[in-house]
Amino acid sequence: MHGSRIAVFSNAFILGTYIPMATHKDDTIQRDNVSAERAFDPSRAVFAGWAAIVIVGIMIFAKGTAYFLSGSVSVLSTLTDSLADIMMSATALLSVKMSLKPADECHRYGHGKIEGLFALIQSVFIIGAGAVVFYNAILNIINPEPITDQGFAAGVIILTLVLTFLLTRIQKGAIKSTDSLAIEADHAHYHSDIFINLGVLAVLIGTIMGLPQIIDPLFALIIAVYVWYIGYGVGKNAVDMLLDREMDNETRQEIIDIILSHSSVKDYHDLRVIRSGMKILITFDIEVDPNILLWSAHEIALEVEREIYKSFPQSEIMIHVDPAGSPTDLRHNDEEAA
Repeated sequence: MHGSRIAVFSNAFILGTYIPMATHKDDTIQRDNVSAERAFDPSRAVFAGWAAIVIVGIMIFAKGTAYFLSGSVSVLSTLTDSLADIMMSATALLSVKMSLKPADECHRYGHGKIEGLFALIQSVFIIGAGAVVFYNAILNIINPEPITDQGFAAGVIILTLVLTFLLTRIQKGAIKSTDSLAIEADHAHYHSDIFINLGVLAVLIGTIMGLPQIIDPLFALIIAVYVWYIGYGVGKNAVDMLLDREMDNETRQEIIDIILSHSSVKDYHDLRVIRSGMKILITFDIEVDPNILLWSAHEIALEVEREIYKSFPQSEIMIHVDPAGSPTDLRHNDEEAA
């Protein structure tokens, strides 16, 4: 096993082309230079987690005041949503920090899957928040409560929109740098909050203009259903990670194109691409000329790895080398046509 995490197996001990191979030190230098081409900065995920907690804390105080003064069930729905948000953001931050723990003897692939577990917990919080909003909306339809101080409540919602937009920009930057599922789940929910708050603002303005107050609980029901939809999506992504669901075809095709772009790679098979927290785990076999030295085959694998690493700096790559034209590899139960 080489320090760059590539395992190379081949029966090519016969004479063939010799390609000079870099030393371990050279490999490290080249790998560091490659990583500079696309920054992978986990600290941005931690920053985004703290930013969410601080910003949502401000929003909870403002929305709580607005609900106390107005009595609007739509404002209550966004307050309930924010209370769930701060719990989710706290769990997201915890999961990000735990997922960054290095691999150990008991967790050889690291602790990235903890993000999937916490995202699953987040989905439960989201669905629960939707249930609270739904329940209060029904109560308001049965026993209508007058809305007061709509102007102040509308001002609070505008402030919330500005803060939420700022937070989603911070989170989007963190996702680009880390591919963190926990931050991705948080971002999906806060992004939906922008549209929810726009709707609440429209309801408040509508009641000021004389529209019937029934639009308040009716819109809250729509919010509840939408929150359930968001919770389902977050839960599905979490389960996909925990069950090692294969990544999307676009990502796979990008990796395939990189593999086959190497002039010495005759073919490939058994490509697997899964997520583990902020990491992408990539394994596959390449087929090379059987008449080259093992040393040369190893260098080909290193070159392929470096090219993949340029596009996926957060990846861990395992490459198995086969002589071209060899029988089907029996290490795996599935077959893949390249």
